[in-house]
Amino acid sequence: MTVRLASSEPYANLSVWLVSLPWNEGRRAKITDNIITRGWADPQNYKSISESEPLIPDKFYEVTFNLQPDDQVIMPGQQIGLMIFSSDKDFTLWPDPGTRLTIDLDGTFMTLPVVGGVKAIEKAIR
Repeated sequence: MTVRLASSEPYANLSVWLVSLPWNEGRRAKITDNIITRGWADPQNYKSISESEPLIPDKFYEVTFNLQPDDQVIMPGQQIGLMIFSSDKDFTLWPDPGTRLTIDLDGTFMTLPVVGGVKAIEKAIR
């Protein structure tokens, strides 16, 4: 996963969820009904996991990181959505609100492995 972003502050959290849509609500819904996988990054570590530096507010940075490994079948009629946000309430710190992230969608991308490769994708979208 690569996200090109700018932060309004020198420090920010970055969380990503790959989700299955439509979103299933209700008491029988399990987390795996909705969230395919997720991942987190500290934008201050945009150079590497061992090098950290405060961000220059409103300057764009490219942050590359892995999502958690998972294997799921996406059923016919479902779609895949990508959510990019700051703090994941289950896995990241909860800083005071107010930091604004700006995402450059043209500079944001992910590689999504698919069982069966290109042929499987072509067959699925026909």
